[in-house]
Amino acid sequence: FPQLSKPSKVIITTHQKPDGDALGSSLGLYHYLIGLGHSVTVISPTNWPDFLNWLPGIRGVINFENQREKSIQLIQQADWIFCLDFNILHRTKSLEPVIEAATSIKILIDHHQEPQEQQFTYGISDTGKSSTCEMVYDFIEASGGDSSLTQDIATCLYTGVMTDTGSFRFPATTASVHRMVARLKD
Repeated sequence: FPQLSKPSKVIITTHQKPDGDALGSSLGLYHYLIGLGHSVTVISPTNWPDFLNWLPGIRGVINFENQREKSIQLIQQADWIFCLDFNILHRTKSLEPVIEAATSIKILIDHHQEPQEQQFTYGISDTGKSSTCEMVYDFIEASGGDSSLTQDIATCLYTGVMTDTGSFRFPATTASVHRMVARLKD
């Protein structure tokens, strides 16, 4: 992915009332892109559960409902907008028209059915994946960044995959999930 080599202004967003996979994937990607020299901001459409406040980087996440003007300005200035863990823009609640109007490159990374493909410049929604965190891990590997994995990235991605697999009980817990988790634990 040669586009990753040029420092850019990046926004990462997810669905309203984000869960462990939504915030884990967003913050995992955040830490990876910061490591590559990008200027990155995570914007959540709404608040999130307090039990996720321990995630590395959570203090820098902006709640759109509480900081609309700042969020809108950052989105309008962004080169890229990564849209994680949602298939349809209305899942971002009041953030939908702002993302829709943005002229930035919009990249979807998701694992839900029937994505609103026309709204995104690039992306994938792979229902065969356990979680968006698994897909972000695949993105990092495909970008040649496996050696760039840090404790913070691993913590965030592990949290989301554990959440969306029901602590590794759901059928989406494939052998590749276990290989990824082993790498994250390492």
